[in-house]
Amino acid sequence: MTKAPHTDQKYIDALLNNDASLIEEIYGQWHKDVLNFVKKNNGNEQDADDLFQESLMAIIRRARKEKLVLTVPFGGYFYFIYRGKWLDKLQKRGKEQVIKKEFGRYSEESETLAFETIFGDDRRKLYQKHFEQLSDSCRQILRLSFEKLSRKQIMERLGYASENSVNQRIHRCKGKLFQLIKQDPTYEGLKASYTHTN
Repeated sequence: MTKAPHTDQKYIDALLNNDASLIEEIYGQWHKDVLNFVKKNNGNEQDADDLFQESLMAIIRRARKEKLVLTVPFGGYFYFIYRGKWLDKLQKRGKEQVIKKEFGRYSEESETLAFETIFGDDRRKLYQKHFEQLSDSCRQILRLSFEKLSRKQIMERLGYASENSVNQRIHRCKGKLFQLIKQDPTYEGLKASYTHTN
């Protein structure tokens, strides 16, 4: 049985629809929490502002990509997103990770939903980083492939000799992309970056 959306689903909808009054409510309710959290954990006010924005953008990207149904309070979901992102920043800066989980305050379900959002966001960034390193022709043919154009349409648009040539080129370009991604030092550690810290 599918769980009904939480009443805080309104915040997800507000972010998607650019609802100024509810977005202002999000800032009013949670910006101070993010600021206090960051200041307690090796950061400053600018870090907090950046983290707040990055965390909201991660939620928006996920909600745009798939129908994000919030089954937990927004505060808990948001907390685990900015917590996970801040852990990653501290790790990259080589600073000690002193963050303690706030037991009892937020549910495990909130943490799981947040983890899925962060992990998906990081995968997207890693993919985009290496996609941009491909040749112009590879990027072009892969974009058309992702847009669900048929092999015949791609062949005609890009001037390939046959649909088989298109298939071979797409296969080679995807292979190159996945090779670049797998060679990235962050690839293996992607999940490890967000291992739950007690």
